[in-house]
Amino acid sequence: MAFSRHYSPITSEHRIPPEQRIYVNRNLRMNSVGAVGFDLDHTLAHYRGPEIEELAYRLSGRRLIERFGFPEALAKIPYERNFVIRGLVVDKKRGNILKMDYHNYVSRAYHGRRSLSDEERKNSYRTGRVRMGGKTYVSVDTLFHLPEVFLYANLIGMREEGLIPAKRTPREIYANVREAIDSVHGDGSLKTEILGNLSKYIRRNPLLTQTLEEIRSSGKKIFLLTNSEFYYTRALLSHLMDKDGEETWGRHFDYIVVDARKPGYFVDLSLPAKKSKEKLPKGFAPVVHGGNARSLENNVGFAGDQILYFGDHTYGDILRSKKNLGWRTAMVVEELEEEIAVNRQIESLVDELNDWTSRRGFIETDIAGLERQRLEAKRTGQKASTFNGMDARIQELRKDLAEIKVSMGELGDRIHNAYNPYWGSVFREGRETSRFSHQVKDFACIYMSRVTNLLNYHPNFYFRSAEERLPHENIPLLR
Repeated sequence: MAFSRHYSPITSEHRIPPEQRIYVNRNLRMNSVGAVGFDLDHTLAHYRGPEIEELAYRLSGRRLIERFGFPEALAKIPYERNFVIRGLVVDKKRGNILKMDYHNYVSRAYHGRRSLSDEERKNSYRTGRVRMGGKTYVSVDTLFHLPEVFLYANLIGMREEGLIPAKRTPREIYANVREAIDSVHGDGSLKTEILGNLSKYIRRNPLLTQTLEEIRSSGKKIFLLTNSEFYYTRALLSHLMDKDGEETWGRHFDYIVVDARKPGYFVDLSLPAKKSKEKLPKGFAPVVHGGNARSLENNVGFAGDQILYFGDHTYGDILRSKKNLGWRTAMVVEELEEEIAVNRQIESLVDELNDWTSRRGFIETDIAGLERQRLEAKRTGQKASTFNGMDARIQELRKDLAEIKVSMGELGDRIHNAYNPYWGSVFREGRETSRFSHQVKDFACIYMSRVTNLLNYHPNFYFRSAEERLPHENIPLLR
């Protein structure tokens, strides 16, 4: 997507392209917000997805081979980006990867790379619903999780093929994958590769600096709150924001926190902060390592719902800052742009599916009405010819219904595959919203594809959510 154009803050929202809009779950008056905070990864800094995921996959795969003794064949499996999307759940006990709707009902499942049949899925998740929490399930909350899950799926597949001894349990294999991923992040291997070729792995957005300037021009404080180390933060933001060789990015913030250790940063309010010993250019915001959210509130001069925080992690950024501190929350969902593009492409298919759904409902209602009449006829002792006529009509309608269901299934498959051949839409599962979609709605006050979408709105804009209605409220009242 091009970054060269943004829309005036006085532009009517319906004139803003859908992928550049901000979407509202709960009303948010920006004039009541005194401080705006940002995470770094996948919030201010957007990675080139295929490149960064393939890099993490390759480095972690090599670590699994060398440190944990997994077969060399793992390194020969190419990274397939489509196989994993955000919002999935890993079942460490069974070696399965699951997609759920917002009721936590398991609707799709893979054992390694093999799709589970309906019978297998129902046998494993007999009640349909999964209770999250505990030590069995892991939620795929961030884009950084995707290579991890693909590695796990491949290893489970190799175990099924006999390339990995059965005594290595799915739970043990997941722990190995988790350790390998953590190690390439923690020992600097991944970051060294990224810093060695920033243009390859980081997408520049020329509107980023302007976005921060417009927020500050309205009198709001701006802070950076990231788990990344200072050297890495400095390199990324310098790459994204500095010009003419002068380091100026730190002038666009009022307070900078690195090594934050979220989500603990929001929970343990006794953690101390350490002032950075780095030599900083004149005009830079203060930089601290670690600390806690209460000390941040004291330093920016605002607290609770006077703070709006932007992040990409449903749990580590959004839920904890909202639940523990009462901050307002904004979630950056990079997948929005692609989802909206697909929505446009399949609009006619969705309309056709909705028409079939309505026709199915009418026929099911007619069948139910005829069956009720049949029972009444039987109760009142009517002639056999009456039953025969009803039975023939019911059979005719059931035949029509079966044909409609086939057409709906074919359309549903086409819609599903347009998003992702394995999992479908990130935000939907069939006719329901997905578990991930439900989290975005529950945890984030507003959400968008990029923080620079803020440029399309006045810094003190009033974001209003759509009115929610119960099903009975959508039925016209009889007069």
